Amino acid sequence: MKRFFLLLALCAGMIKPSHAQFGDFLKSVAADAARNAAAGQVRNAVTGAVDSAARSVTQPASQPASQPATQPNGAAAPSAQPPAAARPSVPPGCGRIYGPPLAIGERPESYQPASLWPENTCPVSNHGDLKFDKALAAKRAFVEASKVRCNDCEGGYWPDAWGWRSLVKNSRDYGKDYAALLIALKQGESLKWKGEKYDATVTATGAHPIGELPCRQFHYELKDKGKLVAEYDSLYCEYVEGYSTKASWNEKV
Repeated sequence: MKRFFLLLALCAGMIKPSHAQFGDFLKSVAADAARNAAAGQVRNAVTGAVDSAARSVTQPASQPASQPATQPNGAAAPSAQPPAAARPSVPPGCGRIYGPPLAIGERPESYQPASLWPENTCPVSNHGDLKFDKALAAKRAFVEASKVRCNDCEGGYWPDAWGWRSLVKNSRDYGKDYAALLIALKQGESLKWKGEKYDATVTATGAHPIGELPCRQFHYELKDKGKLVAEYDSLYCEYVEGYSTKASWNEKV
């Protein structure tokens, strides 16, 4: 028994005075140990009690998982929020876009003609928003140069450049059927038609992807008795348009 109280005294000397709760607990330990001494459990009682008390003093009590964490003022601490979905960043002066921007990048020097590379200075998320203003101006000039006076047509003129419609007679969708004819051409192959005055030729110049976008180019020539009158470069690209779920070839120029 003397050894028991000696051990308690040593423990009390090792604990800093600031831990008042430990001192109170030692008193309880002494009383419990004395009651258990008769049963020969002094050693176990002291060891277990001292270990438990030391853990309660040196380790902060964990907060029950069922209770929300609180701030010092008693208010519930804000719960961690998942990061908001990142929105596509746009350069100053550009409008907001919806969806990821198209992976277009800079025009490689090997890509020719330069007029068939998108002119957009701001990012876009839809292929239909790609701009080719210079190339479209050349196309309009080609159509204008092919106009022939007529008596029974609207405006008094009809463009021989539109003679490609004779290649898809009785079609329900001239544009779609004509595009199919163009895409079927191999590089170097041509389609030809003769208008009221001019002869027109369109030649496939091969695949010319724009970034990750599959595209093909075609070169148009308008001649009068073998003499070149006008020409322009055309572009078709393959992508999903509108509410369709299947990619198709769309005329860009």
